[in-house]
Amino acid sequence: MTSLPFAGSPLRRRGVLMATLFAAQVCGSTGFSMSMAVGAIMAAAITGSNTWSGLPVGVGSSLAVVGAALGMLGVLQQSFALFLAGMALFGTANTSNLLARYAAADISPGAQRGRAMGLIVWGSAVGSMVGPILMDPAIRVGAALGVSSVASAFLISITGYALAAILVQAFLRPDPLAIARRLEPASATPGGGRARATGAILREPRVVVAYGTLMVSQLVMIGTTSTSPLYLHDQGHGVSTIGLAVSLHLGGMYVASPLSGWLCDRFGRLPMIGAGGIVLLLALALAGFAPGHAGGLVIAGLFLNGVGWNLAFVSASALLTDALSPVERASIQGLADLVMGLMGAVGSALGGMVLGAWGFGILNMLGAAMLVLPLAASWLEREAIAASAAEPNPWAS
Repeated sequence: MTSLPFAGSPLRRRGVLMATLFAAQVCGSTGFSMSMAVGAIMAAAITGSNTWSGLPVGVGSSLAVVGAALGMLGVLQQSFALFLAGMALFGTANTSNLLARYAAADISPGAQRGRAMGLIVWGSAVGSMVGPILMDPAIRVGAALGVSSVASAFLISITGYALAAILVQAFLRPDPLAIARRLEPASATPGGGRARATGAILREPRVVVAYGTLMVSQLVMIGTTSTSPLYLHDQGHGVSTIGLAVSLHLGGMYVASPLSGWLCDRFGRLPMIGAGGIVLLLALALAGFAPGHAGGLVIAGLFLNGVGWNLAFVSASALLTDALSPVERASIQGLADLVMGLMGAVGSALGGMVLGAWGFGILNMLGAAMLVLPLAASWLEREAIAASAAEPNPWAS
């Protein structure tokens, strides 16, 4: 009962905390989207070769604002090493943006976690739309500073991440995880408030399903879509068609987030994980079996691919949070996103190999086969998950 006096103040601030997380997500996603848009172009311009154009995007570490500044400096100095170092530091951007969804879950009751996460993920879509709008002003500012038009995109990145950092430091008080730890009594958590052993956590049915869903959906989504621009190009489609395909896929990934969150709160985590898997299967069938010249059908498949991934991503993230006590969340959620990121890297590499060896149709068929595992696990573990979810938790309602 000692947590009750503390609870009133942070809960009254929930609107401020959610607004801060959303605004920071928009700012960070604006910066990230613009850096990714020009990263490969600038790498090729500096080195004079396309060989290294994809490397900066895949390298990740930390300090996005410093990374953006180093990236722009590398362009100005025509130093690929400096540019690559900046992009390495920039790699933390997407990671921190993704982890923000868990902060929103920490300040939300269990029945509202899906919607809270969906809203924060949706901020990525807003940021991706804001970035291109700011490009013309950035070019004018860059011209005044003697920066090339392409490198001016890093000015947006620096500004976006600086604003996100300021917002978080100034307004994300108290810490969302501290709120969760105070609101959820030790007696209501496994181990009496102490974190369970990592092995025990990873064997928990809800954690197994959540991890499997995040890993496989990321592997399949990245593996089947990262090569789609090359496939469409080889089929004779123009740049405008390819751009539309990428835009609609990204739209499907993020625009549906509030709906995904509401659905997983309304109908449950497992049903929506299953729904996400089914939508992904339909997307893979549509894109994989459509004739290459039927660009509209392939694009529709890519859009549904993003929607299915989003349903699975939001629902699995909410399920993972439900399964963890506050003292366990930071490390297990971070590990989940690390593994998910590795699956994305593996999917991107394997997707290109499969496309080159067997074609786009076989690539999508293999992706569909991989989805059977998490769907089957969700079905087989449904009773164990229901039993785990039935454990008393005053903050989960």
